[in-house]
Amino acid sequence: MNFFEHQQESKQKTALLAGCFALAVAAIILSVYAVIMSVIFSQNSDSGAAPAPWFNPDVFTGVAITVLMIILGGSLFKIIAMGRGGPYIAESLGGRPISQATTDVDELKFIHVVEEMALASGISVPAAYVLDREPGINAFAAGYRPEDAVVAVTDGCLRRLSRDELQGVVAHEFSHILNGDMRLNIRLIGMISGILVIASIGNILLRTSSNSRKNGMPFIALGLAFIVIGYVGVLAARIIQSAISRQREFLADASAVQFTRNPSGIAQALKKIGGFAKGSKIRSPRASETSHMFFSTAISSLFATHPALTERIQRIDPSFSREFPTAGDTLKIMTPDPSLVSGLAANRNFRGFQPEGVSQSVGTMDGGHVKFSLMLLDAIPGAVRAELNDPLGASAVVFALLLDTNETEKKNQMDALSKMMPEPVGSLTENLHAAVNSLDARLKLPLLDLSLPALRRMSDRQYQDFLRAVKILAEADGKLSLFEFTLQIIIRSRLEAAFHPATARVPRKNIDDLTDDIIRLISRLAMEGHADPAAEKNAFSAGMNILPLPGPFEMGNPSFQEVETAILQLANAAPGIRKSVLDACAGCILFDRQVTAEEAELVRAVSYALDLPTPPFLEGGRLKTEG
Repeated sequence: MNFFEHQQESKQKTALLAGCFALAVAAIILSVYAVIMSVIFSQNSDSGAAPAPWFNPDVFTGVAITVLMIILGGSLFKIIAMGRGGPYIAESLGGRPISQATTDVDELKFIHVVEEMALASGISVPAAYVLDREPGINAFAAGYRPEDAVVAVTDGCLRRLSRDELQGVVAHEFSHILNGDMRLNIRLIGMISGILVIASIGNILLRTSSNSRKNGMPFIALGLAFIVIGYVGVLAARIIQSAISRQREFLADASAVQFTRNPSGIAQALKKIGGFAKGSKIRSPRASETSHMFFSTAISSLFATHPALTERIQRIDPSFSREFPTAGDTLKIMTPDPSLVSGLAANRNFRGFQPEGVSQSVGTMDGGHVKFSLMLLDAIPGAVRAELNDPLGASAVVFALLLDTNETEKKNQMDALSKMMPEPVGSLTENLHAAVNSLDARLKLPLLDLSLPALRRMSDRQYQDFLRAVKILAEADGKLSLFEFTLQIIIRSRLEAAFHPATARVPRKNIDDLTDDIIRLISRLAMEGHADPAAEKNAFSAGMNILPLPGPFEMGNPSFQEVETAILQLANAAPGIRKSVLDACAGCILFDRQVTAEEAELVRAVSYALDLPTPPFLEGGRLKTEG
């Protein structure tokens, strides 16, 4: 199953969840109506009044509207709160963001693992969080989209797992990010929160009626009934939560093995949980509503959101004896089973540059990509890496990426930058330029991704100034390249979620409606790097012929502003449309099959702009570092 199939499955799960939620709400409406009518019957009986009919349209309508408003309002309120992104969720559970400048060895280990997984998968580097007050071994990924995601670990996970074990856990969480599970998790939380409001109203009625000796019994009965109905509804939600979550955990375990090519890492982590006295339990009062998000069982519950540890381990390590090691035991190191790894990775390892296969690599990675990401990290000079620890230094690194190699053009850019940014930023940018300019072309996008955690810590005013500076630098020389232009779109799209909470987007589902936008994008790609008009037309035709659209097509000469509008429209298209568009872009750029590193990175840049996580292309050659 590839990225696009996972996205489709996630949508189907969301539809199933919505259907179950509707049934639960309907059952609650009927239950509340029955309780209220029982109270009315009881009062009529005590007063000697004539009995009321069981079905009263006015009462039923009032109950239905009120219950709907309460549950949907509670769910919507929670989902909107969660819309602040992964950081809000992590901090509500007691999480603390880990600074890239930390000197704690375990925290550095965690940050490096998160970075290498992000670079290997082609997603924005998530913020790293630790739950300091949680001694159990657990972790989670949270957010609406990869751009606002966080990966969080408990203190027990951070301190007790080896690097390989931690890598297995983090790889499992990256599977949830890539497979679209995070948004589904937030909707599950919203559903449970909305139903819990009914129980909360019951508690309020109990407290209010207990202070009134006169006529208090009907309200006490009503309050108790609301509490029972609310918690029965939550129980039903837990069953739905369990059914949806369990299979996603098996998939994430299998993906972690594929990503790392090291079954022992995640298997050993699961074994440590089983042998650890505190297990994977979470103490936070919010653990109940978020239990399905965690790596392992977070709370004791009749309806477990995770499969049994023994079952998960045996799927990875069939030789597991079902006996967990106790604290201090030496765990047996498994030898990776090549057949298991190759079987999981089948048809998901894109190493060439065939245009038709680019979309197959979206949302996937394997051990080769992880190793390549380590090469990328090692190839970045220490002086450059050190500047990525704070917003000022990270801004300077991004600015240095955009500086021209021509001294005259570079001076114009620096003059423009000095008018917008504080003097230290300009000096640092110029100092970094030589080191950044000497880097391999394949390091530009990773360097941008590594800067994001620090850039997310800018104030809103700093962010706006930063965007203006990026635009000025890219356009100061009067000869904006498509890569520089795409870089601007990537920066804005990957940072926007940190400064403006996620908003609902209605995907465009008809590719015919996007034909003009596709033609503008493919036309601009065809113009990139081709001075010969005939070559431009050949590249344009090679891309457009891949699309499921009726021709003929006429190549245009769009402005960058028109291309930006086109990319924004296409980034909001359904996953299947974006897949076709990415294949067409690759077909255009790589039409002559003579591929440079710059062209390969342009393909990745376009996929980033289309909100498609594409891992590095693994095609031979050593990375160019300094010198």
